[in-house]
Amino acid sequence: MRTGDATSLALRCCLFSGVALLAAGLALSEQGAGETVMWLGALALIASPFVGVVVTLVSLAAERDRVWALVAAALAAMIAAFLALTVLMG
Repeated sequence: MRTGDATSLALRCCLFSGVALLAAGLALSEQGAGETVMWLGALALIASPFVGVVVTLVSLAAERDRVWALVAAALAAMIAAFLALTVLMG
């Protein structure tokens, strides 16, 4: 699978699962049980860019495109570092 196709598929899966979880959470909120499901949907949507970068990194590494794989790895490392700092700073 080409890099663009793999990234596109990963982003679409995150988008559709996030929207589906948000809709399910909204439907369940009428019964008072949808908040957790809605949080999972929001998390899936927030995680989409990171998932796209990781899928791109793996695809570029498989294609042996070292320069762009290094760029994707640096971007993934920066996102992970900022996420860790956000969690630690709370």
